[in-house]
Amino acid sequence: MSRPRPGSTLGAAAPVVQPAPRVGARPLAPSVRSSAMLLLNEELARARMREREADAARERLVARLSAAHRWQRRAEHAARRAHLAAVAVG
Repeated sequence: MSRPRPGSTLGAAAPVVQPAPRVGARPLAPSVRSSAMLLLNEELARARMREREADAARERLVARLSAAHRWQRRAEHAARRAHLAAVAVG
């Protein structure tokens, strides 16, 4: 069995050492200006997200419309071929 090192106790947690504050460091509490700036940045981010969501919705609509037109053309082409086949048989 190993012996404990001098100055340590079994099962005791190491003491937490807080870093010394820097000379001339500002306090961590936000000022009114920084809070206002934070809110402004959040609002800007929300506005950009709304724009992106609107763009994505428009792109989805365009994709659905182009798919509908494509299926419409395919249906018309199939109907034309069916009509020509019916005329050729009858």
